[in-house]
Amino acid sequence: MEPGSLQLSLTWDGAQIVAARVVSTRPPVAHALCGLSAARVLEVVPRLFSLCRHAQGAAARLSLQAARAEPARLDARLNLGLNVALEAIAEHLHHLLISWPQMIGVPCRSNPGQELAFWRRRLQSVIDATTAAALAGELTTWLDELHSPQFDDLASADAVALLPSLSAAGWAPQVDGEAFSALPTFAGQPAESGVLARHAGQAGVATLLAKGRRIRARLLARHAELRWLAQSLADLTRVGTLVDAATVGEGCGLARVETARGTLLHRIELAGDRVGRYLIVAPTEWNFHPQGAFVREITGCPVATHGDALLAAGRLALSLDPCVPYAWSVDDA
Repeated sequence: MEPGSLQLSLTWDGAQIVAARVVSTRPPVAHALCGLSAARVLEVVPRLFSLCRHAQGAAARLSLQAARAEPARLDARLNLGLNVALEAIAEHLHHLLISWPQMIGVPCRSNPGQELAFWRRRLQSVIDATTAAALAGELTTWLDELHSPQFDDLASADAVALLPSLSAAGWAPQVDGEAFSALPTFAGQPAESGVLARHAGQAGVATLLAKGRRIRARLLARHAELRWLAQSLADLTRVGTLVDAATVGEGCGLARVETARGTLLHRIELAGDRVGRYLIVAPTEWNFHPQGAFVREITGCPVATHGDALLAAGRLALSLDPCVPYAWSVDDA
């Protein structure tokens, strides 16, 4: 069970949102892993993070292997990448079939719940490259019928930079302590992680970005990533790029996993066969940083009514996709 929650508090002056604040009650879960044996960590991590257990489990396993300087087996990495991809596909489908239509009040399909249940069963049936390839063709064809919902999207008044694509080795010098894992920055500034950062170069996404329509850009980027993941099931070397790891020093390893919500980083330091230190940097820490994407984009947003302010905040939060429950409120200035 994923612990903690986010409280998103906005201040509205009757014309625009003039201030925003993010309060997180997410406890430092990684602290609970310190002192555990390496084998126990691999058991515990997927249980701690039920929403993205495959991604978290892959990050734990890869960071541990890197800390031990164990040679990376290609077949094992591809299998981890496949499980991460299947998990991400399920997350994206839920957003596009259920979460977004509910948020904007426009159904996208006649029986979205049944379709989601069908695809979840199909995802669970994948056990090897052959079954993955069969699903790739089936899902890619179906995606031709799935269209992005249309809605009015206010232009963002401000925005943070998009997180660049780095390997685990590229991240290693930056993930250096609890302060970074709690409030991560890139080049000293908050940044956005997730589908928009990964697919900002797509033609349609880039057009929306240029117009400041970042919520719709994220939704279109989610479509683009879902299609990329579906096609990648036919070539598992592609899903293998979703995960990697690097040895940072003696007894220290770092893993990178690209999840549906963004880049996930695990850093482990061993003391013998037990964990001396463990750091986790999740996408939610990036996107809901106190000066991050949510706060920067919602502050200055022009809204005429209290209800419009609530709607704008809800859409923005959903587009940034936190991994914990969240609530939002609006107070008068």
